[in-house]
Amino acid sequence: MYRIGEFSKITGLPITTIRYYNDEGLLIPEEVDTFSNYRYYSDKNVKEAEVINMLKSVDFSLDEIKDNWNNFTDEVYKEKRKQLINQLYETKEKIILLDQIRGASNDKVKVKKIGA
Repeated sequence: MYRIGEFSKITGLPITTIRYYNDEGLLIPEEVDTFSNYRYYSDKNVKEAEVINMLKSVDFSLDEIKDNWNNFTDEVYKEKRKQLINQLYETKEKIILLDQIRGASNDKVKVKKIGA
């Protein structure tokens, strides 16, 4: 069992984040000392924290993680994949637009320099 500070070092999660996840019902310590209120985390909690970190790294929100914690179906993953592909498409479109704006800006600058 790990106290919160040690658990923080193992998982890379700040203590405030661990407490927040606990308050949100997402990362529940294996034991809580009723006298000292110390939280004790297990290896199972380490795995849970790793899963949460991985899910967050692919843009799952905490609400999505909480809502699907016990039921991450193939459909949930497919929907997130679809969202990420849409974001990629939108980002590519923005890059194209940015390049067009940059080109237009450069043309205007050249015109101003020629006429100066």
